[in-house]
Amino acid sequence: MRLNRLPIPALFAAAAVVAPTAGAQGFGDLTVAAIPQYVSMQIGTGASAKTVTQFSVPLLAVVPITSHFNVDVATAYASSDVSSNGATVSSITGLTDTQVRANWTLGSDAAVITVGVNVPTGQYTIPAANAEAAGQIGNDFLIFPTSSYGSGLSTTGGLALAHGFGSWNLGVAGSFRKATAFDAFQASNGTSLETLKFTPADEMRARVGLDRPVGDGRLSLGVTYSSFGKDEFANHSYSTGDRFIGQASLFVPLGGTDLYLSGWSLYRAKGEQLGGVSNPETVTDGSLALGYHVGGVLIEPSVEGRFWQVDGVKAGMLANFGGRLRFAAGALTVLPGFTYQVGRLYDTASSATTIDVTGWRTSLMIRLR
Repeated sequence: MRLNRLPIPALFAAAAVVAPTAGAQGFGDLTVAAIPQYVSMQIGTGASAKTVTQFSVPLLAVVPITSHFNVDVATAYASSDVSSNGATVSSITGLTDTQVRANWTLGSDAAVITVGVNVPTGQYTIPAANAEAAGQIGNDFLIFPTSSYGSGLSTTGGLALAHGFGSWNLGVAGSFRKATAFDAFQASNGTSLETLKFTPADEMRARVGLDRPVGDGRLSLGVTYSSFGKDEFANHSYSTGDRFIGQASLFVPLGGTDLYLSGWSLYRAKGEQLGGVSNPETVTDGSLALGYHVGGVLIEPSVEGRFWQVDGVKAGMLANFGGRLRFAAGALTVLPGFTYQVGRLYDTASSATTIDVTGWRTSLMIRLR
């Protein structure tokens, strides 16, 4: 488990509030997906360098019960390691929590009611020797596929509404998540081990989304606001700061080539952390991808840039160069991908002090529908 919030992709994938979509048509529309991923990131150079690796297999199933009611279930298996000079110094392996969500579509897809529960099937009571591995994967800037092994039992309720205005579609949504306490860490207390309890803050989330056709393509815009109460850990309480997330994407088919432009930006407001102030931070990301149709295969090279600031001071830059394929194999849709990453972290107290970051990640999404 980790004490800070989910990174951007995980926030979107695990969000309890979604824009209304077409209702499922029955059990014949069952969707099952597995997304094996491997990430290796080297932070620093020379004898002081450390390498963070993770093998993760997120699993997702969407079970349509009726044309207006479906249930989705998501979990993951992940193995995360931190090594230095070729020797593992911290590791954590096992299942993550399981998210179960029920969605009711009302009317002609104009409203969706969502009720979800986070089932604590993940790793808990993390020993101090494994804490570094659990913490490294929770980095909002580097972004690992599995960012948290467990966050305790919690429930979420949400409502999403959609309406068309000419060529525009407007969606608004809101949700509330109620969390419960759980045993998080084991720490040495003299000659014995002390179990430390953690209670995640409750969260309220609101989202507004717009989309419209652009020629044969589509433009999508969205803004999400998340407000958190106070986390409680080892008899201390603190707030990590509210969050604003903006998203934009544009898809335009250009003859036999598809153009994808997308971006997101996270602003986390000033908050509190154990022992001091948590300064505000911003992470901004933009990407460009081209899709080439060759027979029954989609070839999609891409480039992505990410910029991180803490309290207005440059903290990191990262470039991703990669690509993926998409093709059908019987009832399966297969999407293998590879990305090379290179960047730099900066000391916010002295921009002259830098740490090089290099890495790569590979993924294989397999979807049955």
